[in-house]
Amino acid sequence: MDPQAFNDLPQPLLFKEGGQQGFAALIGVLVLGIVSATAASALVFSSTRSLEASLALRQYYEAKGIARACADVALRQIHDNVLYTGSGSVTLGAGSCTYGVANSGGSVRTISVTATVANATKKLLISTSALSPKIVISSWREV
Repeated sequence: MDPQAFNDLPQPLLFKEGGQQGFAALIGVLVLGIVSATAASALVFSSTRSLEASLALRQYYEAKGIARACADVALRQIHDNVLYTGSGSVTLGAGSCTYGVANSGGSVRTISVTATVANATKKLLISTSALSPKIVISSWREV
């Protein structure tokens, strides 16, 4: 058989003259695609984590605000009746809270507050030192 006969057979594009450039371009496109997909995945993952952290922070501050509002409700109860002891609950927006008022002797009242928004919880412990003519808060702590 004539060796020239093999040259006349159709050859795949990658093996024709200039085929190495086509192969390099194909590999380049594949590598670029993999790098782009990896970067896009990392961006989506990062964005999801950022959104979760932002939501948790927003819920924390909402719970903190609801706890303060709930403490105000408890203090209003004491203001309206200096002998008040007991508990109650309040629902505000997406959260809720409970409060308890205990008589710790004389003009000292201890108020405990727990507020919750989704997975965020905020607790306050408040003490008074005088009830009349004004309520004097001697301690306001986040616990």
